[in-house]
Amino acid sequence: MQQPDIYSLDNVLSAFESLSEKWIDKLLNKAKEKIFWWELNSENINEFKDFVRKFYSLYYLMKDKFSEEYRSTWERYFEHLRKVVDNVLDLPNPNIEKVLIAIAHDSIEDTNKTYEWLAEDYLYRIALAVQAISKNPWNLYIEKVDKSITDEKNIRKKAIDLRNEDYFWHLESFDNMLEHIRELALSKNIILSQDELKEITLNALDVKFADRIHNLSTQWDPEDSETVRRKVDETKKYFLEIAKEVNIDAYNKLQSEILKLEIRLNQLNKKVVSIVEKN
Repeated sequence: MQQPDIYSLDNVLSAFESLSEKWIDKLLNKAKEKIFWWELNSENINEFKDFVRKFYSLYYLMKDKFSEEYRSTWERYFEHLRKVVDNVLDLPNPNIEKVLIAIAHDSIEDTNKTYEWLAEDYLYRIALAVQAISKNPWNLYIEKVDKSITDEKNIRKKAIDLRNEDYFWHLESFDNMLEHIRELALSKNIILSQDELKEITLNALDVKFADRIHNLSTQWDPEDSETVRRKVDETKKYFLEIAKEVNIDAYNKLQSEILKLEIRLNQLNKKVVSIVEKN
């Protein structure tokens, strides 16, 4: 007999309905301001209530899954999820679906939750967007690794490289991401109208921009400048052009974070050169 999912929308809400957190209160007020233009009325109140129910459920699920996880920057992983939500609301044209995608954007890639779970409890549009910006497991690419590579460590490294190449191809253009989402939808027997396909693509991209903006803002590590430089170069190569095309505010924020890191890298490099010259 299949055990009930303790993280179903209704179960999560019943467990936490009496709780309140300052950040959630702040978030809901911000969402009301940015999405509902301060006014809740008979026409939008049910939509807002449905959004609140779904957000609470995803919020506590993610908090439970990531509460003890830390990123390489020593930031609690859950704080990253919250910041991505904040960033989405600070970008132009936020909507309910972007907020839900933002809080759940790592649920498929980093937990045991699946597309099917998200689609059933939340909405196939949310699930498609989260799936679209999630990296596939690296072991799916082992068969594509050159057979001349036999060392297990190098096989894994090459498989990860192939996975990343596939993932970043989706970010090379709006059309690439749109086609990626179309293929995902067809694999789930979902037929999308062109307008719906474009909207889901824009939602997914805006969340990915918000995610990268926060990643860059916490990227600095003077002990690992090579990784910082790689992330800067990666952002320039895969994010700037598409951000400039579809969301100029995201483009400007990305540029700003890149500039901050490049200034610090330059200062660090000068210090290293100075130390070498003195020696």
